[in-house]
Amino acid sequence: MSNHNHEHSHTHDVSNVKGINLLITMLLNLAITVAEVIGGLYSGSLSLLSDALHNLSDMLSIVVSYFAIKISQKSNDEKRTFGYKRSTIIAAVVNSTVLIVISLFLFKEAYFKFINPEKINGVIVIWVALIGLIANALGAYLLSKGSKEDINMKSTYLHLISDALSSVGVVIGGIIIYYFNIYWIDPLLTIIIGIYVLKESYEILKQAINILMQGVPENININEIIEELEEMKA
Repeated sequence: MSNHNHEHSHTHDVSNVKGINLLITMLLNLAITVAEVIGGLYSGSLSLLSDALHNLSDMLSIVVSYFAIKISQKSNDEKRTFGYKRSTIIAAVVNSTVLIVISLFLFKEAYFKFINPEKINGVIVIWVALIGLIANALGAYLLSKGSKEDINMKSTYLHLISDALSSVGVVIGGIIIYYFNIYWIDPLLTIIIGIYVLKESYEILKQAINILMQGVPENININEIIEELEEMKA
């Protein structure tokens, strides 16, 4: 009886840590989003605005993740005999889909920026992107442990990693714009960031849908299992 209680309290503590870290990360992303929207509008930088959109999607994904964790803690009942654990997988599908849609929107905006490049304030871009980089790195650190245990947490963690990487790119782009007045670097960075995010989001989406469809895990070969079972019969 005592062992059962110990295990239950340990799991509850881990979930609480996840929840607290998610809330802190959500506040960080809200601050970054506001700063980058203002900075992007004042500087004329699409890459800053793309960072802001990614951070906004992060914040939404963190909200979904937080409630998914709370729902998954509910025990099974007459209607949900297997419990609510699959809610975190649904959250991962939502998170990844949002990122894919936003990335496609940014591709369109980057195309117009290539056709009609506009003057950009490199100093604002550099400083705002540095703030975003620090905050995203801190958020990724807070969620790094949970990302190894939960596909939903992994989805949110990758959101933050993609934003941290995009912030690095935006900082470099800001430096190039400031010293060399090369404005097409801004939409180019947006496209590069978008391609990376699309790839990562697609992998998570594919994995999550496979779980929802009760598909065979990628690391399991059905034919090998059949052969082993037939050998056991023999």
